[in-house]
Amino acid sequence: MKTCWFVVIFSNDAWWIDCEGKSYGPFEDQKAAEGNAVRLAETFGDAARRSLVYSPDHLGRLRLLWSEAKPQD
Repeated sequence: MKTCWFVVIFSNDAWWIDCEGKSYGPFEDQKAAEGNAVRLAETFGDAARRSLVYSPDHLGRLRLLWSEAKPQD
């Protein structure tokens, strides 16, 4: 099964969300970007694919923040 990733990143002094090359933002802080990434994944994620939201931890490593259940067959 293919997956749709929403990734929170810090670039050019702002927080952004990237989903398959399309960017959303900028956001005030990481928390705001994370909340919006989950909302985007819930609202606009591909119905045929599972959606995942990743965000960097305090060491800069990506961690899974939110996961949507697998689509029904």
